[in-house]
Amino acid sequence: MGKYINQTNKNFINLLFKLALPITLQNFLSSSMAFMDTLMIGQLNETAIAAVGVANQFVFIFIIIQFGIHSGVAIFTAQYWGKKDLSQIKKLAGIGLMAGLAVGSIFIFVALVIPNVVMELFSKDTQVIVLGSEYLQIVGISFGITVFSFSYMNNLRSMEIVKAPMYASLIAVVLNLLLNYLLIFGKLGFPAMGVKGAAIATCISRFIEGFALMGMIYWKKYPIAASISEMLDFDMVFLKKVLATCWPVFLNEVVWVTGVSLYNLVYARIGTQSIAAVNIVASIENFMMIPFFGMFFSGSIMIGNSIGAGKPDEAYLYGKFLLAVQFSMAILAGGIMILGREVVLSFYNLSEVAYMNAYHLMFVSGMALCIKITNFTNVVSVLRGGGDTRFGFFLDLTGVWCIGVPMAFFAAFYLNLPVYWVMALVMTEEVYKLGLGIPRFLSRKWIKNLVKNE
Repeated sequence: MGKYINQTNKNFINLLFKLALPITLQNFLSSSMAFMDTLMIGQLNETAIAAVGVANQFVFIFIIIQFGIHSGVAIFTAQYWGKKDLSQIKKLAGIGLMAGLAVGSIFIFVALVIPNVVMELFSKDTQVIVLGSEYLQIVGISFGITVFSFSYMNNLRSMEIVKAPMYASLIAVVLNLLLNYLLIFGKLGFPAMGVKGAAIATCISRFIEGFALMGMIYWKKYPIAASISEMLDFDMVFLKKVLATCWPVFLNEVVWVTGVSLYNLVYARIGTQSIAAVNIVASIENFMMIPFFGMFFSGSIMIGNSIGAGKPDEAYLYGKFLLAVQFSMAILAGGIMILGREVVLSFYNLSEVAYMNAYHLMFVSGMALCIKITNFTNVVSVLRGGGDTRFGFFLDLTGVWCIGVPMAFFAAFYLNLPVYWVMALVMTEEVYKLGLGIPRFLSRKWIKNLVKNE
């Protein structure tokens, strides 16, 4: 048994890094794009930072919901890939695109027609509302192509094809940085457009990313390169089976992102300096999480592939190893975040109040990172990769809405605490999810073969 475990761990490590490194690089590129956007806009003023940050809350909701739709479909893709059933994978691509576009059309309408309504929910500052609405209207044009990018990227990853998404993201981030430089600050004869320039740069980059990815898929004839008729060749029985597993993932992301948006609404209502600090720290935290995202997704893929291939014990060992590695890495990352606060914040043009808010927020975020990463690994990589989507939904539903959201409103509006103390109390939801999530993993009840007997 000891030999089996050692060999399993060895196989896991080899395949994990083969998949994780390109995925990590892609997330590095995507996060770098968001981080550099915040950093470049941060050279303007706090109002610009707050406006883009608030507008990006709506973009964030759109992205997370798309992630929920396509990662739910990708659970089946991973297991069918383990079983080597390509025809079903093409049908899954069709279901994912139809669902993604249906939901995405709502976000496109809101972004293009009533962006000010979104901005007014999060801020009372007139300048923030005007700048953020302008940003959101332009970025919203790219939502349609983003649906295609998310669908193909998630399915390709589940099939262990990770380089094409990485190359597409590389093209997008280089283009975005160049356009940001030209359009935000008005270099090489271009007009200085500030926040509007950042929005145009992001929109163009997203279109190029989507077209580049689809071009590679159909040019190289990857297994996901399906015709429209192949994508739509599914019956109601197959659709109901997919939806039965996917709806908890979709609702999971809706519940979670709505809760996070309410947290940000609370932070924004505390004041413009508070939400500016939160946006800066959020971009830094996302940047620190880059090394983990490759393992999140590659671990989920490998667990799903193992279950689809009829190897549940292997899937359990993969999950156990993944949780241990991620936890150890997160402690190190949290320490770096705390110790590097002064250096990182020196790059931003902030008032003393906003600086101190960000300084304390980075401490809170760094301290909570190991718990946050462990929960994310357990829910997204292990439980979801194993097909246990309902328990993950239960954890986020109860954690966010029974603990996190009430705590945010109570701490901010009843106790009148500073933003960093509000965030610290919100983090108690992560402790709750850890206490219920780890026993679920140890029980092995999350291991569900969704493609058995087909």
